[in-house]
Amino acid sequence: MKVAFYTLGCKVNQYETDLMIKKFKDNGYTICDFENIADIYVVNSCSVTNLSTRKSRQYLSRAKSKGGIVVLAGCYSQEILGDKELKNVDIVIGNQEKNDIVEIVEKYINENNKKVTYKVSEIAKAKRYIQTGMLTQGIQVRESVKIEDGCNNFCTYCIIPYVRGRVRSRNIEKIEEEVKELVKSGVGEIVLVGIEIASYGKDLEENIDLINVIERINKIKDLKRIRLGSIEPRILTKENIIRMSKCEKLCPHFHLSVQSLDNNVLKRMNRKYTREDIFEIVDNIRKYFKNPAFTCDIIVGFPGESDEEFKNTIEGVKKVAFYEVHAFKYSKRKWTLAAKMEDQIDGNIAQKRSEILISTALELKNNYINKELEKKEKILIESKKDGYLYGYTPNYIMVRIKSDEDLIGKEIEVTLKEIQKDVVDAIK
Repeated sequence: MKVAFYTLGCKVNQYETDLMIKKFKDNGYTICDFENIADIYVVNSCSVTNLSTRKSRQYLSRAKSKGGIVVLAGCYSQEILGDKELKNVDIVIGNQEKNDIVEIVEKYINENNKKVTYKVSEIAKAKRYIQTGMLTQGIQVRESVKIEDGCNNFCTYCIIPYVRGRVRSRNIEKIEEEVKELVKSGVGEIVLVGIEIASYGKDLEENIDLINVIERINKIKDLKRIRLGSIEPRILTKENIIRMSKCEKLCPHFHLSVQSLDNNVLKRMNRKYTREDIFEIVDNIRKYFKNPAFTCDIIVGFPGESDEEFKNTIEGVKKVAFYEVHAFKYSKRKWTLAAKMEDQIDGNIAQKRSEILISTALELKNNYINKELEKKEKILIESKKDGYLYGYTPNYIMVRIKSDEDLIGKEIEVTLKEIQKDVVDAIK
């Protein structure tokens, strides 16, 4: 039987899709493209914004129009728990139940069930990290490894604690074992991902945290690079930054979950740091890492955000000189405190602010890359297309070089020469 997947949302979802694909393959199923005709369609959904839930429903409809069994998995499944009016779906499974997807689908088929089957547990009751199996074969040169699930922060705008549950950390030996297996298969770079990786270890009895994971993975033979997924800034104390700087495989690229750079907005968001904290963290990282790149998420149009507060965020973005900014317009989500706040911002105002932020970010990105031109950098070759090899520098600049050589998976030194639209041309 053929199974097709479509994944929305974060790198954690993509990792979990890869794990589900492996489970189906191990049980004799064939994986095909989502646009093809399949016997089973799995939509691994996201619900972090209204747009992501709308897209999830659109892909369910697209799958149903092709025939076959349609499975809704992931965060949107947790959000609509108990909704018996859901359309275009045969099976609904929650985030915990992704581990058992093959057994759930096969039971549905064997029982010839005509009703929608719900297998969604109350995620808030999940107390420990559960993952059956691990990835042993990399698909790309750069692969993600999930180290934790859940979040305890309860930011006022965020639905994630309600659909992902509380922090649950993966056993460090299991993390190390999976990384070793992936490296054996040819993976050169590992991205450590989770819902809130900075909280890794908070639920464990032993005294262990994210920095311990980085230090442990850094010792793995033949692994070329370690990259971090989105990270909550508070873990970046000066002591931790110094420890991280001694891990030579750790890329100097930090994606900070900033959300705003105005203190009043941060307080209303229940973010437990200030803009001054962010500036200090960035300064310390620049002291101990060579030419680090900072990327971030920023929400515009949060309830009550004044013109002055938005201006503070823009000024802060410029002060940090972010390499990339992911701009999001505030999205009202159920169960969250922000959804009930007064002074909801008009959508047209949020759109204009988003455009200003995106324009500012593009200028900063060009400034950062221009400073890198004529420098020598190592790139890890990830792909080959139309006579070019493509890869990333440690600080996350996408680079291409003209070459007919088969160097995928190799790390080579190049000189950065010229900015193209989405890539930088380089020469060996």
